[in-house]
Amino acid sequence: MSLETGAPLPSGLADEQVRRCLSRVAPEVVDSDPAQEIRAERDLYHAMIESLSEGLVITDTESRIIYVNTRMEQIAGRTRDQLLGKLSYEVLLPPEDWPKMRQRLAARLEGKEESYEVTLRRSDGRDHWVTIKATPYRTCGGEIIGTIGAISCIGDRKALEMENEYLHDEIRLRSGHMIGDSAVLQKVMAQIATVAPTDANVLILGESGTGKELAAAAIHDLSARKDRPLVRVNCASIPKELFESEFFGHVRGAFTGAIKDRIGRFELADGGTLFLDEIGEIPLDLQGKLLRVLQEGQFERLGEDRTRSVKVRIIAATNRDLLAESKAGRFRLDLYYRLSVFPIEMPPLRERMEDIGLLAEHFIRQASRRLGVPRPKLTRLQVHELQSYDWPGNVRELQNVIERAVILARGGKLPFDLPERRTRPESAAPAVMHAVTNDSEVLSLDELIVREREIVSAALRRCGGKIYGADGAAALLNIKPTTLASKMKRLKIGREKT
Repeated sequence: MSLETGAPLPSGLADEQVRRCLSRVAPEVVDSDPAQEIRAERDLYHAMIESLSEGLVITDTESRIIYVNTRMEQIAGRTRDQLLGKLSYEVLLPPEDWPKMRQRLAARLEGKEESYEVTLRRSDGRDHWVTIKATPYRTCGGEIIGTIGAISCIGDRKALEMENEYLHDEIRLRSGHMIGDSAVLQKVMAQIATVAPTDANVLILGESGTGKELAAAAIHDLSARKDRPLVRVNCASIPKELFESEFFGHVRGAFTGAIKDRIGRFELADGGTLFLDEIGEIPLDLQGKLLRVLQEGQFERLGEDRTRSVKVRIIAATNRDLLAESKAGRFRLDLYYRLSVFPIEMPPLRERMEDIGLLAEHFIRQASRRLGVPRPKLTRLQVHELQSYDWPGNVRELQNVIERAVILARGGKLPFDLPERRTRPESAAPAVMHAVTNDSEVLSLDELIVREREIVSAALRRCGGKIYGADGAAALLNIKPTTLASKMKRLKIGREKT
C-alpha cells in the first residue's frame, strides 16, 4: 500500500462531519459531482493534516514511511523524497535505538498504542528531543496495516529538565554528605531539621568553604519541595548588566544579543527552591526587584509587560556581614530582614577539629574511587598532623589537600602538603599540640591524648567547672566554648569542680 502526498488518511472523520466541513469550505461541490466531492474531501483532509503543529508519519507493517506532512519535514530536516520508502527508525533515529524500535513495531502490530520520548537525528547530524505518539491503523475489516506517528518537538522542555536535574544534583556531587559528630555541627543539623519542613526563607552564614551549599541542599531534601527543582545561582559570577535577565529572564529583542526568549532562574525554580549563593554581591539597584518577588511572588521578564507569578522558597548564603552592609548603604535593610527569617551559621573547620578524621577518611575514599587508585591508609599521627593546621580555606581546602595527597601517594603513605605550614597556636588548641615537645622528648599518640585530657581537666578545675564566660575554661584555654564542649565529649570529661 502507498499513500501519495495529499491522499486522505486510511480512516478519517465520520461521513456526516466531512460533509458539514465541505459545505462550509466548498459548498458548490456538495450534492453535485461525486468525483468532484471526493477530490474536495481529499483536499480537506490534506489541508487538515498540513495545518497540524505536530509532525505526522505514516508507516506500513515493516515501518517503511509512506506519508509525511510538511511539519515532519521541518522536524526531521529532510525532504519527503529523502523520507518516503525508508525504514522510519533507520532514517530518523541513531543506531542504538533501532533494536528498541523493532520491539515497539511488533507491539504496534498487535494493536498497542504508545507514547515515548526519543532523540531524533536530523540530516545535519544533530540530535533533537521529540515525543512520539504511535497508534496502529486498520482496514475497514480490522486488519492492522501500519502505524500513524504524531511527533512533537520537546527540545526546549527537555533542555530545562536536564538543566534542572544537573543543578539539582550539582551540590550533591560536589559536596558529598554532612560529615562529623562535633557539637557545633550537630547544632547546625538540628537547625536544618527544624526549618526544612517549613517554607521559611533561610540565610546561611559562614566563611568560604564551610559547606553553605551543602546545608542548602540538606534543607531542600528535607522539605516538601524535595521532588521539585533546586536551582543554584552564584551571584558573584554574574555580570552586573545580566543580573535581571539571569533572575527573571528576557524576551527576544529585549537588548542587544537577546536573539530568543530566555527563562529566568525564578521560573526554573517555581514550586521548588532557589539557592542564592553570595547574596551580598547583588547590585543595590536590583535588590528592590528581588524584594518584590520575595514579598509578592511576581515579576516581569526583561522587555515584557506580562506579570508572571511563582512560588519559590529562597535560601541565601553569604560570607559577609549583611547587617553591617545595610548600615553602610550597600544592602537593603528590608531585604536583609526578608532573607534572614531563619539564620544558620556554618562553623569554620578550626572550631570542629574533632571532625577532621572523619572528613579526611571520606575524602580519601571519594578521591580514590574517582581517580581509580588504591586507597591509602590514614594513620592517627596523620590525623593529628591535619589537626595542627589552621585551615583558613575550611572543608574545601581540606578536600583539596586530601586529593593532592591521594594522587601523590599511589597506594603508599599520604604526603600532606599544608600551605605555609600555618599551625594553630598551642594556647588556642591544646588538643593538637605538637608531637615533639622539645629536642629530647617525643610523645606517643596515646600520651598526647593523656596530655590533652590533663590540660582540659586542669582548666575546668581552675574555673570551677565553668565553661562559658570571661572566667570560664574556654576563655582560659583561648578556644570557643562549643569547641571545648566537643573536646569534653570526645575525651569523656565531666565538669570538674574544685
